[in-house]
Amino acid sequence: MPDTSPYDLIAEFYDEDMGLNNPGRDIEFYVRQAGRGGGNVLELGCGTGRISLPLVKAACRTVGLDRSMAMLRRLQCKAAASLLPEEQRLLNCFCADMSAWSLKERFARILCPFSAFTYLTREEDRERMLDTVRRHLTADGIFVLDLFIPSQEVLSLPDDHVFHDYRRRRQDGTFLERTKTIRKDAVRRTNLVCRTYRVLAADRTLLRSVTTRSFIRYYFPEEMIRVLASAGFEVTEHYGDFAGSPCRSDSQVMVFACRPGGHNQWNHEDLKETPFDLIA
Repeated sequence: MPDTSPYDLIAEFYDEDMGLNNPGRDIEFYVRQAGRGGGNVLELGCGTGRISLPLVKAACRTVGLDRSMAMLRRLQCKAAASLLPEEQRLLNCFCADMSAWSLKERFARILCPFSAFTYLTREEDRERMLDTVRRHLTADGIFVLDLFIPSQEVLSLPDDHVFHDYRRRRQDGTFLERTKTIRKDAVRRTNLVCRTYRVLAADRTLLRSVTTRSFIRYYFPEEMIRVLASAGFEVTEHYGDFAGSPCRSDSQVMVFACRPGGHNQWNHEDLKETPFDLIA
């Protein structure tokens, strides 16, 4: 099993947190991309199933992979509650780090949504992950991913700046609020993001508090294109949003669809299955 993930600490309210922060425009995009492949789909960093469950609802046989067992348990509960028995059979999930995995099958589409790629902060992990993706794509398979584009305004703020992200009322009447700080390393292009979650009673008294620390490696579009090219990928689609608009200077996200450049020389027999924790 991979090392403990920061998301293990917030799995219970992830859907109320980052799940709500995302307006969901990417869901239709990824479902459409998966449908074009007409085959099986692998989602890297599947979390609690924000993308994986709609993929299954669209009749895609889906494999979800995430390093957080707690997030996968939440996905399992959601799948049991929202999917029909025949739909549940289309979904398999594994607990593994996206930089170190292997399965004995290839995929028509491999997806890496919601900037999950940025959590690979070491060059060797990025190279291994992209190499593994290439080996697991079918001959005409496509790798699809998106990453946030750093805001120059955020990058220019001092490291002790506190972002007051939100305070939200929960279904049980309590409140969930989040603040964060971002410690930036402009040379390595990494951020240390420290998020503090506070659960408050209806009268605003503190019930509990959780703090997570996550390192991310951010990119600008031209750099990410070079990273993909150096890993042997040819970018076939490049957008600045999930509606297909061009990537511009004011875009907040970069979206790529790419295929292995040249002949994908890996044979099916080259694939070996890593011992995983399977989420049945």
